[in-house]
Formats: sequence, C-alpha cells, structure tokens
Amino acid sequence: MIRQYIRRTARSIPFHRQLCCAPMQARFLTQFSTSPNDGVATDRFLLARATETDTPCLRIHSYPNDVVLLGRYHTPDGLGDAPDVATVRRLTGGRVFPAGEGFVQFSLTLPHRAFLLSHDPHAIAPFQVLNRYARGVMAGLKARGIEVFYPGRDLLTVRRRAIGWLSFVTATDGALLCEGGLFVRRDARALAPMLDRVDPCGTVFSRLFAPEEVVTLEEILGSPPPFDQLAETLKNGFAHQHDIEFTERPLDVDERAAIMRTVDRTEPRAVSVGHRLRLDLPWEATASTPLGQLRIRFSLTPGRIIQKIRFSGDLIADPAGINALERGLTGCPLEQRTLRQSIDETFLDPDHYLIGAGKLEDLPGVILRAQPSSGEA
Repeated sequence: MIRQYIRRTARSIPFHRQLCCAPMQARFLTQFSTSPNDGVATDRFLLARATETDTPCLRIHSYPNDVVLLGRYHTPDGLGDAPDVATVRRLTGGRVFPAGEGFVQFSLTLPHRAFLLSHDPHAIAPFQVLNRYARGVMAGLKARGIEVFYPGRDLLTVRRRAIGWLSFVTATDGALLCEGGLFVRRDARALAPMLDRVDPCGTVFSRLFAPEEVVTLEEILGSPPPFDQLAETLKNGFAHQHDIEFTERPLDVDERAAIMRTVDRTEPRAVSVGHRLRLDLPWEATASTPLGQLRIRFSLTPGRIIQKIRFSGDLIADPAGINALERGLTGCPLEQRTLRQSIDETFLDPDHYLIGAGKLEDLPGVILRAQPSSGEA
C-alpha cells in the first residue's frame, strides 16, 4: 500500500520537481487586440515549434470587435460575409464560441500532452487533458476570490454558470495546444446575434444559453479586469499550479515573419484548417452529443460498401485520428460488426481520441441511421 501511494504521489508531482528543485522555465506572451487570422497563425507557429524548443508557452490574447470562433471540424461553407463580424476557425475542435470585445483568450502550447506532469506523454489520457490544464486557470481566478470550477466537458463555471470554455488538440508530433476563453464583459449569449449576421441559414449548430446559465467577470468583480491584469492573473495561476517560472518574451522579428507567411491576407475568414462540407456524399446522419452535434456524411457502392466518409461537428479530436477513422471506415460494409471493429481499431492507438461525440460504441448505430441527404448545406 505504501509503495502504491508513493507511486501515485510521484505521478501527481511535475516530473521536473522529481528531478530537481528548480521551477520549469516557460515563455509568456501577451497580444492585446490582435487580428483573429494572426491569432490562429500564432497558435499554429507555436504548436509547430513546441517539440523543437521543448519549452511551454502561455499566450494571453484578445481580438477586436465581434468574432465567431469555429471549431476545427465545423463546416463553414454556408457562412456569408458580414463587415462587422470576423469568422475564424480555431486549431482545436469543439463547439463554436464568441470572442472579440468583452472576451479574453488563452493558449498553452506544450511539447506533449503530459509535459507539465510527467516525462511520459501517455501519463494522462486524452479525456484528462482539460481537467489537468483547467487547473491553472482556476488557480489564478481563485486567487482573485472567484470560485471557479471545471465540472467537465468544455466549460468553466462559477456557481454552475458558464464563465469560460476550453478545448485542445495534439499535433502529429505529439505537441499540445490547450486553449480557451473567459467571459469578461460579455458572455456566450453574444454568439447568437453574431451568427445571425454571418450564418442566417443556420448551417453551424450552436447552443443557446439562457441568462441564468452564464456569468461574466464584470458581474462577479463589479468591474471588468483590465487585459494586463487578467493576463497576470492567468500567468500566476499556471505558475503556482505547475511550479513554472515564466519569462515574458514577445515575438521577435523572425518569428513574426514566419507567422505572417502563413496568414492569407485576402481571406477575411480564416477557415482553411479542418473539414469542408461534402455535398457529394449523399448519405447523412446527425446525432446530439454532449458538446452539441455530430454530423456524418458518406457515399455507398451498390453493394452498400462505404466509399467515402466525413465526420464533422462539435468534435474534440486529433486530426490524425479523424483521418485514420475515415480511412478505416472506407471500404467497410454498412453493418454493425465491421463498423464497430474498424472504430475500435482506430482508437486502440493511445494518441488518437474522439471526445464530445458520445460513446464510441454508439457510432455504428449513428451511421446505420443515415438517410439520403437533401443536398442542402
């Protein structure tokens, strides 16, 4: 029993603390009122360099005006243009959230998903990632007297009212991006009027929040915390929770140039990452999920063999895992046993995950309930 306790305790202590007493070194970066396209490009750059630098980076940022933050697996093909609303696709999956004036975002990039806890990337399971890294945000806000909790899924709450959101993604080299946003002066209810302007046909599924389901930092504190003060609060929370020593280091000239090379200045909506709507796939199935909606489209041979298949919606998943899932189901007969076997084989790989889409064992049933699509977005 004592040995088991010691092993459990050792796993709960950041691995750098098990080796020495010095805190882990990490980078801290703030970007006030940056453009949404630049923000996504910065996340992409930092994620791509995470394993190379072997250094965590915490970035606190905000966007101007009104911004619709799509998840990685939403299909934005039906969205229109609105001069007063920017639409950007995050690198992470999950549901759509509002950003812009009255909101603050945070992005944590790590060389692997368990980096602040262990040298072993698989020391925590994918479904534990948000629980572990929500704690840095919670520690910072609790130090300000805000009793924030992570009840599960993708929300942070105060007295059971949503005050922020979380999501994450892992790259093919194992690097992690965990990001989220806090409701400072506005809350999740701001999303509906934004979507009305860019998505009047309702192509993107979104949940409507009631006033009693949300709260802002302004309501709790009496006034909205300034950006710099909130950034310091979050930095201190992560530093305390994970024994990190942050060094503030803005992007240098070379980093800015590398980031700018990935930004398409001609495209007002940064939606190049992720899935597009496949109207050429005539069969469609949808299902309500813990995060919102799962959407599956596919085509069949005359012998009812899957030719092509595409998953989209409010999914938190690694891109390599989604690709492997779609490849594995291609060529499968449309019957329960083979569909289940292919899905199980995909997620035997510990680097692959599909969160927020319901139980994996229920996926074959969703596919089997598919109906011919009307062809509309």
